[in-house]
Amino acid sequence: MNRNNTAAPHRVDAGGEVFTLGIVGDLHTHWDEVDVWQFAGRPYDLLFFAGDLGGGLADSTLRVARSISRLRQPTLVMPGNNDTVDIEDLAAELALQDGVGRILAITADREDQAGDVRLCGYSLHQLRAPGVCVDMIAARPHSMGGASLSFPDYMRDTYAIDSLEDSAARLRALVDAAEAEDLVFVAHNGPTGLGDEPHAIWGCDFKPGGGDWGDPDLAQAIDHAHSIGKRVLAVVAGHMHLETRQGVERPWRVERNGVLYVNSARVPRIFAGDDDTYRHHLVMRISAGGVEIEEVLLAGSERG
Repeated sequence: MNRNNTAAPHRVDAGGEVFTLGIVGDLHTHWDEVDVWQFAGRPYDLLFFAGDLGGGLADSTLRVARSISRLRQPTLVMPGNNDTVDIEDLAAELALQDGVGRILAITADREDQAGDVRLCGYSLHQLRAPGVCVDMIAARPHSMGGASLSFPDYMRDTYAIDSLEDSAARLRALVDAAEAEDLVFVAHNGPTGLGDEPHAIWGCDFKPGGGDWGDPDLAQAIDHAHSIGKRVLAVVAGHMHLETRQGVERPWRVERNGVLYVNSARVPRIFAGDDDTYRHHLVMRISAGGVEIEEVLLAGSERG
């Protein structure tokens, strides 16, 4: 996976008049070769993974990343909080540091790789189709949510980010650099402003009085985009699992002030139904008229 986040904007052209974005929420190891086979039959112009590939150990993250690297479509992977250093446990820290390094090296030799699969974060991606000119901004990677910077030492060493203020400034600069008037933000965690209740789309359900668990730097970037006349079509993230710890189902989509907010974290995304095993993802269609999104459930033997 290519991790050059300071390069020129990454451009993806659609195969038709509508730009079709496949969205895969938090995996937590729920990904295998059946998924690779199924997505090979889906006409998506770009795939976005919201992060948390493995189960918290380097080997599981590596296994999933290696499988993702065989996808045929252009693919963006946003690293989640489970895809980096766990500073609270030395053994896990060492394992995950090693794991991240190995993930980044997976595509150093691209001979066995069919498509363009890259990590994203603090990066700009141009989505183009006839009548469609949209820039996608990949926000802060590795977010755990809340009012503090997750993994500060790692973020400083890897991205030169020392604080949420630094992160907000980096995201505002990406907004300023965007050529398109229409924007889509993608992230691991959603923005603040949508988490007033534990069962809200990015509300904290795991501690009393947890409150809004969104990312303030992402919210500031969205506000900045509006302030300079950009139109934010959608914000796509995950992290806060749709089924809360209290067993309440969060909304997976919310529209507010003309922006579509999407939480893709249906966990587990592979589950047993009455008659088959089903695999969950989302599809967003971007056209001159705006964006549409729907959930997709594919049975184990279903491809198209």
